[in-house]
Amino acid sequence: MSLKVYFKIASFATIMALLYIHMQTKIFELSYNGKDKEKIIHELNDSNGALSHQILTLESANNLGNQLLDHDNSLQFMDQERVMTVKTSAGVIQHLTEPKTKVVSPVWNLFSFLGAQEAKAWE
Repeated sequence: MSLKVYFKIASFATIMALLYIHMQTKIFELSYNGKDKEKIIHELNDSNGALSHQILTLESANNLGNQLLDHDNSLQFMDQERVMTVKTSAGVIQHLTEPKTKVVSPVWNLFSFLGAQEAKAWE
């Protein structure tokens, strides 16, 4: 084998090795960049969850009521003096609280899809 052929093969092998090393370093660089972006995404998701919780806390009825009562001192909760009580017999109250029974024809059971729709949980 001549010296000229040996140098051609050696230079070709060197160039191919350098290209392979360059590609491997690019692959590792891209993977590190991907990991950094993944960390940033997780941090943004965490902060998004925390901000959503803070927003829901600020919009809660308890917080809004506290702010309303803190800002306007003339407002206050209803006390017993301002509540009207009605005295009736026990029969009237029982009549009002009893559910009304409906007379349902057996024919209507065949047409159950025409009745009021109910929400059901998915299983």
